[in-house]
Amino acid sequence: MDWEVVRLDGPGPRMLFPMAWSLLPLVGGCLLIYQDRGLIVPAMLASGIMISLIAVWIGSTMAPGRVDFIVLLISPFAAFSLFFQPPEIIQVIIAISVWTVNYRTASMLSSVSGKAYRIDWDPKKPIPHVDGAKYFHRKWAARPLFRIENNIVRGIRVDDRIMLESDFPINFISEGE
Repeated sequence: MDWEVVRLDGPGPRMLFPMAWSLLPLVGGCLLIYQDRGLIVPAMLASGIMISLIAVWIGSTMAPGRVDFIVLLISPFAAFSLFFQPPEIIQVIIAISVWTVNYRTASMLSSVSGKAYRIDWDPKKPIPHVDGAKYFHRKWAARPLFRIENNIVRGIRVDDRIMLESDFPINFISEGE
């Protein structure tokens, strides 16, 4: 069983535009933080976070299965929590740290989405054990199956073929060898 290299259309520069525009309200909110402006500052910080989430959303829809759902949930909860108006420095720390998480996620999606490795798979066969892997599912399904460090192995269907897709090839060792 050999892995075949497949070129994918990645999000690449499509994520750059919303990521760059997210800096405008984020920096504006940070500059106005010590002026008594009511809810304008938290609204600006929250909109900066949510615009950066749009960039991650674009990347995660174009390269599905590479981002954990919890990473996508951080931004809405952080943006909502800013409207409870914690101390000013805490608002800035929350906004910048969540924006940084979104930036790193967008950067990761931009770098790994150019190519993938695919191998044909019989869905009746169980997924073999790989040392150091964190398993989500032991049987084939059309979703992420397991993770080895940053490499997520996904089950996919392309036309009539059932395959495993990965960012890097993995050597499966069968139990008979």
